[in-house]
Amino acid sequence: MIEEDRWAVGAGGVTGVRGDHWLDSPAGDAIARGLARNPAAPLDLLLRLLDAHPDAVPAAFRRRADLPPAVVEAAARHPSARVRGAIASNVHVDPAVRLRLLDDPERRVSELVRDDRVLVLPHRAFHRWVDRLVSFLRRNMITLAELRDEVFEMGAKDARAVPALAAHPEPLVRAAAVELLDRSDGESARLRQALSRDPAPEVRAAVARLDAERERVHEVADIPRNGHFFRAMVYRRRLSPALVAHVLATDPGDLMGGVSAMADNPHLPPETVEELFAHPAADVRAGLARRTDLTRSQLARLAADPDVSVRTAVSTHPALSEDERARIDIDVTTASEGEPDPLAWPLAESVRLAASVNPLLRRRAAVDPRLPAEVVAALADDPDLGVRALLAQHHPAAPPELLLRVFREYREPGRFRLPLLPGFPTGGLAALAGDDDPAVRRLAARDPLADPALVDRLTGDPDAGVRRAMAACPRLPADRILALLDDAELAEYAAANPALPVDVMYARLTS
Repeated sequence: MIEEDRWAVGAGGVTGVRGDHWLDSPAGDAIARGLARNPAAPLDLLLRLLDAHPDAVPAAFRRRADLPPAVVEAAARHPSARVRGAIASNVHVDPAVRLRLLDDPERRVSELVRDDRVLVLPHRAFHRWVDRLVSFLRRNMITLAELRDEVFEMGAKDARAVPALAAHPEPLVRAAAVELLDRSDGESARLRQALSRDPAPEVRAAVARLDAERERVHEVADIPRNGHFFRAMVYRRRLSPALVAHVLATDPGDLMGGVSAMADNPHLPPETVEELFAHPAADVRAGLARRTDLTRSQLARLAADPDVSVRTAVSTHPALSEDERARIDIDVTTASEGEPDPLAWPLAESVRLAASVNPLLRRRAAVDPRLPAEVVAALADDPDLGVRALLAQHHPAAPPELLLRVFREYREPGRFRLPLLPGFPTGGLAALAGDDDPAVRRLAARDPLADPALVDRLTGDPDAGVRRAMAACPRLPADRILALLDDAELAEYAAANPALPVDVMYARLTS
């Protein structure tokens, strides 16, 4: 499989296509697998593939954006669960068709629909799995504590599940869902308020317990066994002096992450915060950099910390001026912050961040698709590769030359989504056929004016990915396409070539 096949253009833009061994394993005839991918294959041939070679189509059908509606319907109703799974996981397919597959008798099919985090799901998408858990509980196959753990894990993994769990008809599930509402965002507050008036007393009691937990001082005896719950507790709860001392004494190297989580606790006494500035673990001192109540002296100490990861962490602190940031020696490779949601703040904030001397702040700005043209032009020439890469991946008006430049320079996840963006150039790519990077050489197959002789030569490239891309390139001479149909390695890719004559497609399918 060519690496670009791991990405798809769907309703949510260019998204990753997660590998799935069940669907992607190369089953069936190689020619049939290639024909299933061929954009020039006619409707009748695709329907015949479904009838005669269903094992060969899933890997292709789950990625294609151009499947005719009749093929989609036939595949969605197909007796093969793998074929139905291909439609369930295809981000291009009409969501109404995919949502029907939530009720598929094969659990793996329904889970493929639920796994698409961009798709808006009805509550029943999550209720089906929870209903099974409730059934197990009623038959004493699991305990109430295990039910609660499963409900919490589901909501923690997928935020879309939380409103569904909070609305489940079983009160025990709603009560378990209350644990997922321990956040300060508006949606959590709204759901907590609704469940505080729930008709079931156990649900109301769960909300009351959560409210009490948020206010009471926690003791050593309250430490949970689960490491995630432990870190969540020391991160946000009110902690007794004995519990603070216990965390510091039992995790001096911060191996459990408890001290670094506690470093950002807004209820931590000032004397404890001051003590953590001398903690031996850099992660703890970097955790202090997330605090919003740091004094000027404390900010200066972190900015001069001997560990570069600590200096880098504090360099983005909102209380620092640009002059102060410029004087901090940082290393962006030590930054641990994830990709932010730019729509969580006004456009003016992104424009301000784009002019920062700190590349990490410019990276935050670069993911904002609302940036005006003059800011895009400035960031397109940013000296930081991370800024350029994020701009290329997220801004709809990223210049074509930037997209190609980033593709050639960038080696991190997301690189192979770039050629699928509408602004990615195609002209002149054949000139890159001699590049040392096989991924760049593969781009020659996208050039509509590539010399057929060059494409033919590249079918013998040392890299398998290059050979496969050229076998599927419509600029490959017709006689070579036909010859490669009998090549054990490249037959599938030659069969996917849109320049393959339709009569040959039918003939090879029949034979």
